[in-house]
This record gives sequence, structure tokens and C-alpha cells, in this order.
Amino acid sequence: MEKSVISEWERHGCIGVLTINNPPQNYLEGFQLALLEDLKRWTNDASLKGMIITGKGRHFCAGFDKEDLFKMTNRELLLEELRKNNAIPYYIEELPIPVVAAIAGVCFGAGLELALSCHIRVCSEKVLLSFPETGYGIIPGLNGAIRLPGKIGACRALEMVLAGKIINADEALELGIVDFVLPSKKVFDFSLSLLEKTVNKNSIDVIRSIMKSVNNTRKMPFEAATEKETEIFANLVFARHKMLQERN
Repeated sequence: MEKSVISEWERHGCIGVLTINNPPQNYLEGFQLALLEDLKRWTNDASLKGMIITGKGRHFCAGFDKEDLFKMTNRELLLEELRKNNAIPYYIEELPIPVVAAIAGVCFGAGLELALSCHIRVCSEKVLLSFPETGYGIIPGLNGAIRLPGKIGACRALEMVLAGKIINADEALELGIVDFVLPSKKVFDFSLSLLEKTVNKNSIDVIRSIMKSVNNTRKMPFEAATEKETEIFANLVFARHKMLQERN
């Protein structure tokens, strides 16, 4: 096992597991989940086919500790810290492997923003999700108000963020914030099994190509994304043809 800030990293075969370990509520420490360079080192492995992010103990992540947040008196230092930590969910979102958030207990603020950057969200029946920041006179700090409308639409996102509404597992599933709901004790095992069944029979090249196409839909116009997918398809066909020729 390796560690970085409040995160622990270990491998389950071809699946990497990042565990947020800062009990009891797994607050981010000084706004940090892990150092970006450590996360890059852990995930820059040709044998890695998928990743799970989970929380140690009862909770996923309660976000920033507001007491630490409001101790910041230097605006430029705060901006520097936020920009540095904004790079983490963006990096996760752009990974060329599927990332599952295995969520239990409290998933608030920056914790929910982290979960939204994952490609698949599995949660427990007793999970609670919220952006409570407006109650402190601020807004979500890691682009939650940007990512959430893409999942549930602007109307529902505004209601959730502006009201600081706490939603349960059933409502989260209905809204489309999460993809699966299970008993707490089954969340991690289901997440691991889901990833293994999804990626085990596929090559790294196929997995990365599919993830690239999926990620392109978020950041490119439709026509540009389809052109890129056509190129990816042609590259895979050519690579397959070349491999078969070499075998013969």
C-alpha cells in the first residue's frame, strides 16, 4: 500500500483502489485528497484497467473542513490551493480507464464533486448527498455547480445547490446522480465485480479507445467527436490486421 496526503493506493489485480482515509468523516486535509504527481504515478501503469475511489469507514468524504477553509486569510494562497486541487477531479474525469466511486455514508461538498468526476457511481442505501456550501455563504469550490447540470439538468441542479438540499439514495438514483444502489456492505464488492466484468476481457488499447471516445463527448462538438471516433476505429482495425499478419 502507498499513501499520499489522506489517500491510500493499492491494487486488486488490474483494478486500482484509492481509499480516502481521514476518519471519521474523511474531510479533505488542507483542501487536498492526494498529490497530483502521486495520483499520476499510480495510474500511469499499462496494466491498470480500472479504478475505484472509496472512503475508509462509514463515510465517503464530507468535503472541505469549513473551519480550515475560513482560516485562510490570503486570497492568492487560497486561489493557488483551489486551482491545484481542482486538477484532481479533472484528472480523474480524463483518465483513459473507467473510474467508479463507491459511496457510503456522507458524501458532501468536495466529496460529491469528486464522486461526480468519476464515470460510474455506486452508493449505499443509507447514503446522503449534498452541496451544503450556500449555507456558509459560498459555492461549491471544485466545479460541482458545473458538473452537476450535465448529470441532472439545470433546474434540478439549481434546486440542489442553491437550497443546499440533502438527498438520499433513492432520490439520487431517480435523478441520475448515482447509477446503482446497494446495501452498505455490498458497495465495494459490487464496484470491484462490476469493473472486473467490464474490463477483464478487453485489451488496454480497446479500453483506452472507448474511454477516449466517451470523454470526447463532453469536450468536443458532436461532429469533431465522431471524426475522432472514426480515426480511433480505423487505428484499432489497422492494429488488429497488423497483429494477425505477424502471427501468420
